[in-house]
Amino acid sequence: PSRSVSARDISIGCERLDGAGSWDTLEWTKIEPVTRSVSHANFEFLLEAERVLDEGHGVVLVNTDEAGTLFVTNFRLLFLVVKIQSTSRNTNKSSSRRLLQIIDHSCLGHKLLSDSIDMETVMDLMASLHLAGKDMRIIVFCFRPRTKQRRAIFDALSRCTKPERIWDLYAFTCGPSKFCNLSPKVRLLNEYFRLLGKGFHHASMRMIEDGSFTMSNDSWRISDINFNYSLCQSYPFALLVPKSVSDDEIIQASNFRARSRVPAVSWCNPETGAVLARSSQPLVGIMNTRSTADEKLVAALCAQLIDEKDSRRKLYIADARPRKNALANGAMGGGSESSSNYFQSEIVFFGIDNIHAMRESFARFRDYLDTHGAASSDGMSSFLRHGGWTWGGGNLSSMSASVSTLGDSGWLIHVQSVLAGSAWIAARVALESAAVLVHCRSESF
Repeated sequence: PSRSVSARDISIGCERLDGAGSWDTLEWTKIEPVTRSVSHANFEFLLEAERVLDEGHGVVLVNTDEAGTLFVTNFRLLFLVVKIQSTSRNTNKSSSRRLLQIIDHSCLGHKLLSDSIDMETVMDLMASLHLAGKDMRIIVFCFRPRTKQRRAIFDALSRCTKPERIWDLYAFTCGPSKFCNLSPKVRLLNEYFRLLGKGFHHASMRMIEDGSFTMSNDSWRISDINFNYSLCQSYPFALLVPKSVSDDEIIQASNFRARSRVPAVSWCNPETGAVLARSSQPLVGIMNTRSTADEKLVAALCAQLIDEKDSRRKLYIADARPRKNALANGAMGGGSESSSNYFQSEIVFFGIDNIHAMRESFARFRDYLDTHGAASSDGMSSFLRHGGWTWGGGNLSSMSASVSTLGDSGWLIHVQSVLAGSAWIAARVALESAAVLVHCRSESF
């Protein structure tokens, strides 16, 4: 049967295989290498504008003990298994893994890193290529000994991790774009115009060059204070800010926020005035430092009244961190806001762990699925494989141990926290027409 995998991201790693997956047990002599050149134009499985970047022949997919040809294209990774049927007709079966993003292309294990071995030596030692999918499956390919194929495949994948231009991605090479202008700056301004209720205006590069994009309505304005990214390198060139706050005050407020990520509007409802803003943590420190400019900027997010009855708009400051993490950051110069300093505000902590805890939890979750999933990188069978009969057969001891291991990874708790926080924010904006400022430590949302 054909093997099918689907995941948007892959990471690349390498290690030597032991036991059933070692080089000694692989019968390489039974794998017939393809020596003649292949015309990629005749491959029916290639999509429009898809092209082969590199290929490896006589490659073994350890997970299924199948041999075939491995292709790296500008869109995906293809493993083509060629089998001879009794009718002497070739049947090509392929499995693909998308290559939109490769989240990690380090093939150096911790032991190799500590030994300071150069890349050429590492590639010579490399016995296998591990592809860790976003669907948690780990696919392992082994290459013919004493060939340069694995290095070629690795280099091709590495080039896909960091394209020189965003337009080199397959998404921008196949077919016409739905945008009449591909400039991200133009698209950003058109979105700002829509939020300001001025959708009849259309941004252009000329408008950006002459600086005529700084439009406004009664509540919000487009500021060009970050036009040269001198205020904040990780923010766009144009910011949507309250109209009542001047650029000088925004500069002052930026000194009070980590990495100068000032409170800026990400989305607003032109009808209700509800607003979603983002920023980084305030630099309050252990002395509980205050900033008049920052307090004015944040208060301006909810200055607009909700209705004709002069109902005050509520401001929620959603700190994604656990409260204890915010306090710990305060000892290092950061921290969180105080509701007594910010007008009509309420501080809410979502309890989402930091990125380091997330990565560790994700790694444990991946290890769990690699051990108990339907297919794994070790090429061995587990009690969940071959149709999962153990689950259905009621092996409660094994099942209980498996569920316990899954819970210990903490990944499902992280997912629950993120979803619960997102739903809470959406409810405040939709049901209360509130203003919500979201931040954690220094990451922007």
